[in-house]
Amino acid sequence: MIAHLFNAPLGDSETAVGVGTVGSSEAIMLAGLAFKRKWQNKRRAEGKPCDKPNIVTGANVQVCWEKFARYFEVELKEVKLRDGYYVMDPKKAVEMVDENTICVAAILGSTLNGEFEDVKLLNDLLVEKNKATGWDTPIHVDAASGGFIAPFIYPELEWDFRLPLVKSINVSGHKYGLVYAGIGWVIWRNKEDLPEELIFHINYLGADQPTFTLNFSKGSMIHNVFLHLFTIKIKTQFTLIFFCRI
Repeated sequence: MIAHLFNAPLGDSETAVGVGTVGSSEAIMLAGLAFKRKWQNKRRAEGKPCDKPNIVTGANVQVCWEKFARYFEVELKEVKLRDGYYVMDPKKAVEMVDENTICVAAILGSTLNGEFEDVKLLNDLLVEKNKATGWDTPIHVDAASGGFIAPFIYPELEWDFRLPLVKSINVSGHKYGLVYAGIGWVIWRNKEDLPEELIFHINYLGADQPTFTLNFSKGSMIHNVFLHLFTIKIKTQFTLIFFCRI
């Protein structure tokens, strides 16, 4: 459901790739790990060093991005904000990208003021840089706040999987998903964007269950979100979000 909401390029017989988490902080940790492992695998295959990964973000990111960088030994390269412009500048972000950049993280709903960063411009500039350098630097969209807003009141805004370099998106259910904390998700563009070696396969209940999370047990919030979306319907969700805007 969420993958389709974010315009994942899924065929009729394809299953979306994603996991439920206790919130966007865990979702971002998992997305970051996937980017790091995929970058390491590519570098090793090319016979290049893979011990100095970095990630490019704006200085306005939530602290979970700093936690990811520190916990998993990834250099955090932050684009400084400037007076009157309180989100990441896509041009400056792309300038900071190098061969060790595992991804550029954009925010749909800034921590500081709720503003949407220009993911479309970031994608277009990064496409040009990748073409010129031969790199394949991807984008992650932190849609913790905006993921359940943009599809309903800004459907024409291109920020999601419609952009080719957007490989994963996280969203929180306990913000504008309108349920109690804590529930979130991370969705990948396709299964190739989540390295198989990060997935565990367990068989505690008699059938294979793939899992890729930091937490094993889950609360009931995922059922509450499902019930919310199917009970109040998309039209009501649109109405609620519309009144939040005005």
